[in-house]
Amino acid sequence: MKITHIIFFLLITVSFNAGAQQKGTEEQYISRLATIKSPVELSYHSEVKRYIDAYLDNPEKTRELIGLSKYYFPMIERTLRSKNIPTDLKYLAVAISELNPAAQSISGASGIWMMSYNVSKMYKLKINSFVDERRDPLKSSVALASHFKDLFSIYKQWSLSIAAYGCSPVMLNKCIRMGGNSLYFWDIYPYIPTASKDLYPQYIAAVYIMNFYREHGIKPVNLDLFVDADSVLVNRWLSFQQISSTLEISLEQLRKLNPVFKKDIIPYNIEGYWIKLPKNKSKQFSLLRDSLYNTIPKSTEFSPVAIQQAPIDSSEIVTNEIKKNSENETATSKKFDKKKVTYRVKKGDVISDVSDWYDVSVSDIKSWNKLNSAKLKGGQNLIIWVKASKTGYYKRINSLSAKQKRKLKNKD
Repeated sequence: MKITHIIFFLLITVSFNAGAQQKGTEEQYISRLATIKSPVELSYHSEVKRYIDAYLDNPEKTRELIGLSKYYFPMIERTLRSKNIPTDLKYLAVAISELNPAAQSISGASGIWMMSYNVSKMYKLKINSFVDERRDPLKSSVALASHFKDLFSIYKQWSLSIAAYGCSPVMLNKCIRMGGNSLYFWDIYPYIPTASKDLYPQYIAAVYIMNFYREHGIKPVNLDLFVDADSVLVNRWLSFQQISSTLEISLEQLRKLNPVFKKDIIPYNIEGYWIKLPKNKSKQFSLLRDSLYNTIPKSTEFSPVAIQQAPIDSSEIVTNEIKKNSENETATSKKFDKKKVTYRVKKGDVISDVSDWYDVSVSDIKSWNKLNSAKLKGGQNLIIWVKASKTGYYKRINSLSAKQKRKLKNKD
């Protein structure tokens, strides 16, 4: 019995000490914040304590945030520094989205910075049914840095710039007038709309917890959510499900590496989209490009409207579209019966004629040769994939004269 009592007493003591270690006093918060040298004002208020305590009440989530910061902060710092913006604004991403690129609010704000639609359009971010560049941590950080540069030129202090980011400059100016034209944040605070009034207190709490988590017994966790990645260009309709099944990459990993695609679908775009793949899979993507694309309908046959109306499950969307293709195309994709030939471009050749001679599409020629435009240059070598059974026929085209090729076209 005595041993049991001793163990129980020790457990109670440890629990008490752990709990005491978690929370701090108001005086500790104030004195610690005062030691942080930052161009962004860190004026303490009772509202700040409430948010600091919220971080301490959920240590597991805080550990995760610290782990995420090790991945996102270096990139954000480089971007802010390039625009001459204080790098300490990186903590705003912790406060506003918990460093989640896929975050979205009821009002429609999205991304790691929870950027509104109006702000994103001001700084040329692309947003449509399939793509939301607010979810791209790098592109959205560039837009945010430019926006904060503009806000600071108006208010000349970062606390008000943060408040204006949350509620818009027009609304903040009304709040300033209601606060007796004071430019001290806590005088204006009661008049700021409820949905955005706590952004600055949350920011200060995020600064505190990311600098003093050790003092509260919180140990950071090393997240293995991210891997070394390479970028590959996709210039046709393609789904994450297709990449996942062909290259054996989990959908979850594809989403984390490419949060900009809202429906797990990479839509067609003339310039194409760069997507991230694990480094050990990027070479496989290049080798299996034809296999991946052969299972997807051509862009001219793909109906964007049908995709928008379909369920969000991308695998179902693509599967329904594939079923519309003929059984012959499916059988052909399983058995690769193509061979590569090379055509040396002559002066005056146009890509539409080349496609006629070789019985392939212009888009295929551009894809095989990574061409951004349809213009050809004399002496340029074009790679063309033709039916293996007719390789000899297509090879001789390279040596035909212009007159012979015109006859070939007229004959067709």
